Amino acid sequence: MNLSQAIQDLFTDIRDVAQIIAPIAAIIGFIGLGVMYMGSSWPLIGDWKKDNPKAANQVVIGLLFVVFASSVTALISFT
Repeated sequence: MNLSQAIQDLFTDIRDVAQIIAPIAAIIGFIGLGVMYMGSSWPLIGDWKKDNPKAANQVVIGLLFVVFASSVTALISFT
């Protein structure tokens, strides 16, 4: 196996792992975002949301990054 093939195999493995992890992270993020919005009436989540006003925005930005990263990995092909 030459160096070129080893590098190609490495990036293929990284792409495969990213394609598995990205949807799982997106699902967890969307569930977390839903809990943050719908659970605001619960005292524990409501107090946490008051203490962290930027948390929802950061979750949305993280989800956009995950969606972007997963679409980029889907476009990468080493054929």
